[in-house]
Amino acid sequence: MDKRQLRDSFLGSLQKMYDMELVAPLMEFCQGEMRVLLYLDVHKKETVYPSTLSDSLFVTRQRITTILSALRKKGYVIMETAQEDRRRMQVRLSLAGGRYVTEKRRFVEQYFDMLLDAIGEKNMLEFQRLVQLTAEKMEGISK
Repeated sequence: MDKRQLRDSFLGSLQKMYDMELVAPLMEFCQGEMRVLLYLDVHKKETVYPSTLSDSLFVTRQRITTILSALRKKGYVIMETAQEDRRRMQVRLSLAGGRYVTEKRRFVEQYFDMLLDAIGEKNMLEFQRLVQLTAEKMEGISK
């Protein structure tokens, strides 16, 4: 199989997975509001500013502002003026936001349990190895 055929086949497989009803909710973990909520959950003991989110998630400041506004309206984040610099806002998860993240994580855990049952431990380990290898090889490469 030549490079073009391999690429087209791979992209077709990715598209098929993306189009599956069960995969769509997983995609939200990689983008938008859920990605911000996950970051805040993982970094809940740290001081997080909108600029921190923008820099860490490689998202424009304008997009972070929009996401935080939506999350605030939903009651998932709390924004407070920073004590050390009154011009800056600190962001943290609310209790409702924490519960929402926990609920979403449970769904993903159930999904991966189903995936493991479907493809088996050996294939899951190989899939994990390939994803890790891809991440390592592609790290630092950008357009």
